[in-house]
Amino acid sequence: MAGVVMKFGGSSLASLTEIESVASIIKNRLLSTPRIVVVVSAMGKSTNKYIEMAKSVNPNPNKRELDVLLSTGEQVSIALLALALEAIDVSAVSLLGWQAGFNTYGVHTKQRIASLDPARVEHELDLGRVVVVAGFQGLDAFGNLSTLGRGGSDTSAVALACSLHFPCEIYTDVDGIYSVDPRLYKDAKKIKQLSYEETMEMANLGAKIIEPRSVELASRVNIPIHILLNTADTEGTTIMNREDMMLEESMITNVSVLDDVVLISIDDITSQNINVADLFITLAETGISVDVIAQSFNEDISFTISKTDLVEALELISAYKYHVKDDGVKVSVIGNAMRNQSGIAAKIFKVFYEESVPFYQVSTSEISVSYIIDEINKEKIVLALAKAFDL
Repeated sequence: MAGVVMKFGGSSLASLTEIESVASIIKNRLLSTPRIVVVVSAMGKSTNKYIEMAKSVNPNPNKRELDVLLSTGEQVSIALLALALEAIDVSAVSLLGWQAGFNTYGVHTKQRIASLDPARVEHELDLGRVVVVAGFQGLDAFGNLSTLGRGGSDTSAVALACSLHFPCEIYTDVDGIYSVDPRLYKDAKKIKQLSYEETMEMANLGAKIIEPRSVELASRVNIPIHILLNTADTEGTTIMNREDMMLEESMITNVSVLDDVVLISIDDITSQNINVADLFITLAETGISVDVIAQSFNEDISFTISKTDLVEALELISAYKYHVKDDGVKVSVIGNAMRNQSGIAAKIFKVFYEESVPFYQVSTSEISVSYIIDEINKEKIVLALAKAFDL
C-alpha cells in the first residue's frame, strides 16, 4: 500500500496549538495515503534551551550526558503528537529512535547511522497506526543514547523513507528552496525542482533548508524529497535525480551563505615541525569538521572550521604559531552550468572586483565556487551575485 514519511521540524511544533494543527494535517493525509510515518524534532527552540541549561551547570558538559539531555526534546514531541492524533480519532503510536531501529556510531552529539531496522515501524503500520518517531536520536553499540547532530531529524526521516521505500516530505516554515535566502534578497525565486547533487552542494555550503547527509541517503535509493510549507497547502520544491527532471539547460541555481566560518592559519609548518596528516587526523578524531584547506609556497597552511568548534580546535593547536579570523562567512555560487559553460568563474570574479569585496580563500567543486569573505560584506555581495545571475 502507498505510504509516506512526513517530517515536522521544531518551528512546526512550537506550541500545543501547532501540534494540534500538525495532527489535523496528518489526519487529512490519511484519506489518500494509508501508511504514514511521522518524524518530529523537539518543540520550538527547546534543544538550544537544553544546551544553555547544561552549560549553566557545567561550562564544558560531557557529551554523553548532553546526548541524554538533548534526546528528551523529541520524546516530548512524539508523545504530545500521538496524544493529539488520538484525540481526533487517529490511531497512533510514538517510538523513540532506538525503538524505531536506529543504531548509531561516532562521537556523541554528532553520531551517524550505523544501521536501521524498521521492523517495529512496519509492524505498527500493519496494525493501522500512524507511527510517530523521534528524529535526531538512536542508540550506539554500547547502549548509550545518541544524537545525530544538526539537522539530524531530516536524516532520520530520509533514512526511514529509504528503508520503507516511501517518498519523504519535509514540512518547514518556508514554502520551498529559493535561489537565494529571501531574508538576504527579497526577489529570490522559488525553485520547483532540484537535483540531489545541487541540493547537497547547497546544503553543505550553507542553505539551511535540509541536512546534506539526508540528501545523500535519498540519492543512493532514488527516494524523492519534497520540501513543503507546514500548512501543507502550498507547492514546494522536489529533490530528485537530474535525469528525472524536465530540464535540458545548464543553470546557476543558487547563491548560498555559510555563516560563522573561522579561518585558522598556521605559520610555516616546516619550521614548526608540524605533521599535517597528524594535525588533521587529530581534528577529525575530536569530531571537528575541516572545510576549505589551502597551503602556500612559504608553507603556511590555513583551513576553515565552524565557530562552534573553535574552542576545541584552539586547544589542539595551542603549541603552534597561528592566526585566527573568526568573523568570516562563505559565499558560494552553485549550479550545473559550472560543469559545461565557460566563463562562469570569470563572471563571479568580476562581480567581486566591481563590488570591491576582498576574499581570503577560494575553493571550487564541479558545480560550485566558494569564497571566504568578511561578514560585513555578506549582504552586498549576495545581492550583486543574485542580480548578475538573475536569481
